[in-house]
Amino acid sequence: MQQHPTILPPPILPDGTQPIRSEEKEINLIRFQAELEFIQCLSNPQYIHSLAIQGYFSKKTFINYLNYLEYWRKPNYIKFIIYPTCLIYLTLLQSEIFRIRCSDIGFINELIRVGIKHHETWRVEKPPSITNGIKDEKTEIHVDNNQVHEEDEG
Repeated sequence: MQQHPTILPPPILPDGTQPIRSEEKEINLIRFQAELEFIQCLSNPQYIHSLAIQGYFSKKTFINYLNYLEYWRKPNYIKFIIYPTCLIYLTLLQSEIFRIRCSDIGFINELIRVGIKHHETWRVEKPPSITNGIKDEKTEIHVDNNQVHEEDEG
């Protein structure tokens, strides 16, 4: 017997009765959850590597499936995506060169390193009002090559 993902029952109606889902709606919900889980797994470079070394990227049917998953970019679906990096990797997986490189563990480690570096700094706040040559009353701020230098005028 095939194990299906856990599906929550429909919400109870105001009169206290439990509505019954049609079989078609139940099947669509299972498919929705399975595709959502799969596409979000693509945000993990190690998972992509495992797909590559198992030979999935050499199968035309799998490449077609990746193309089919592009519908997750539509507003009605994208709101369910928790890991938006998966959409970046979905785009990259359309490239044969990228799919070939995914079997190289060194390349995967570099993807992981770049991802970690991005997440270390993506919410770091920039100092307020830093632009070239802004002066306040006591300090002049110079910006060159992404380095900030402060000089006291007083």
